[in-house]
Amino acid sequence: MLGLAIHTSSPQLGLMLQSVPGHEAIIRHQVWNLGREVSSQFHAKLMEFIQPYDWKDLSFVAVANGPGGFTGTRIGVVAARTLAQQLEIPLFGVSSLAAIAAQSIASQRLAAEQDIAITMPAKREAVYGAIYRPTAGDLQAMRPDAVVAESDWVEVVKQWERPLRQVEMAAGGAAESVTGVMALAQLRWVGGDRPEWPSVMPFYGQHPVDR
Repeated sequence: MLGLAIHTSSPQLGLMLQSVPGHEAIIRHQVWNLGREVSSQFHAKLMEFIQPYDWKDLSFVAVANGPGGFTGTRIGVVAARTLAQQLEIPLFGVSSLAAIAAQSIASQRLAAEQDIAITMPAKREAVYGAIYRPTAGDLQAMRPDAVVAESDWVEVVKQWERPLRQVEMAAGGAAESVTGVMALAQLRWVGGDRPEWPSVMPFYGQHPVDR
């Protein structure tokens, strides 16, 4: 009884396996810096990574569904949707920014009443930005994922009414937060959420063509 997390929204590939609560403890993850070869190496890396387990051992799949690179995000979401559909198991779509927030919270103690502001570089002097508030069973998006001009984001942070921890993630290193994808999926699994694969769609943040 395992969960599989996939992160391809950056030039990296991140994969993670973790047993669902109540079963023998299994946890491992790996990140590959593949650059433009994510699309050509994804399936081989996934087949290698899942061993010695089988597809039938999966209880759910979770995927970072963006924002992020157009090609990488699409590859991960399409693969996750296909697996969940064929195996008839739940599919959790997790914001790439929420995954970074979850990873940050796990690695550093968050002060009481503190929100967490996540930014990641986007094109045309903009950032992907969001602000999350930790709750007992999840993260609440107080300012949902969006593309924001860098100057506008400075003002958002300056005028926020609660204490903020700011986390800036380099676009090329986002797949390290595959652990955050898994953490949020596990919380929702324990809470009884069982989303079906058609509910998960990629969020690119920006149009793939620079206009």
